[in-house]
Amino acid sequence: MTQQVIGRPLRVSAREVWRGGSQELIDWFANHPSALNDLLDLPFVSVQRGRVNSSYAVDLIAEDAEGRLAVVEVGLGRSGNAGLGRLITYASVLQAGTAVWIVEDVTAEHVEAVGWLNRSGIANLYLVQVQCFKGSDGTATHLLTRILGPSKLVRSAESERRSLMDHSELRLAFFDHLGSQSYAPVMVPGTKGATSVIHRLTRLPGVTYNFLAEPNECGAEIRIAGTRDRRGEANRIFQTLLERRSELETGLAPDVLLWESFGSGHFRIAVMMPGGYASADGDWDEIQLQLVELMRRMRVNFKKHLHSLANQ
Repeated sequence: MTQQVIGRPLRVSAREVWRGGSQELIDWFANHPSALNDLLDLPFVSVQRGRVNSSYAVDLIAEDAEGRLAVVEVGLGRSGNAGLGRLITYASVLQAGTAVWIVEDVTAEHVEAVGWLNRSGIANLYLVQVQCFKGSDGTATHLLTRILGPSKLVRSAESERRSLMDHSELRLAFFDHLGSQSYAPVMVPGTKGATSVIHRLTRLPGVTYNFLAEPNECGAEIRIAGTRDRRGEANRIFQTLLERRSELETGLAPDVLLWESFGSGHFRIAVMMPGGYASADGDWDEIQLQLVELMRRMRVNFKKHLHSLANQ
């Protein structure tokens, strides 16, 4: 009988897979336009190399059926200020509504920066990580993962903020209803205007498990909030969890983890599900039963990682 030994793929430098460097990866995207569509759920009809003028060279320009443009900056290695600066410059010059930054290693600071730019409402920015692996037989492959993008969790437009304020009483009623259920875990009572309530503290200062509620969705989150003298620690915690993202996301599949930055050492990692405080009152019981189960899975998935960070 022939035995097969299945080895765990080993992560390697992207340059071991893309020996031609970022230019080879850029060519790959140009030849596989559906890759960005599938990853970002965007309706691009073309992806090609682009150039603004003799001074500015754009890695890729994507276009949808209505002629709206997106610019793509591709870089192997660690995310850097120069790459983000080029992306912003190209998006500005081309008046692109969407900008995509593809890098190999992502820092917490750059997750913060992209999150802040998304909240500005100027353009929709996506941060994508490319990871490369080699199997025991020497075959190489790559994995593309969306780290950050414009999210329903981020409400920056003034009209949307006013709408959420108008709904604050309904959201509070949703949280109060959740807290009254026999199956609900202990949680801090909701307050008017709050978009989340604390469910559980952790051994890490400023890190909590929270319940979230939006009009048509709700969810479980880990909030990482660093005060002025603890921003560096908050960044370290988020960066460490981000480096373990593959394992964390696998543990919650098929649910999708959203990695959000609110700037100044504030982050959240969230899982959302359909149904929120604008749902019919009669649906709240079933929605909240599923929400409590979602939180349970979130805690089980992150428990050992947070304990490990607390013991360091």
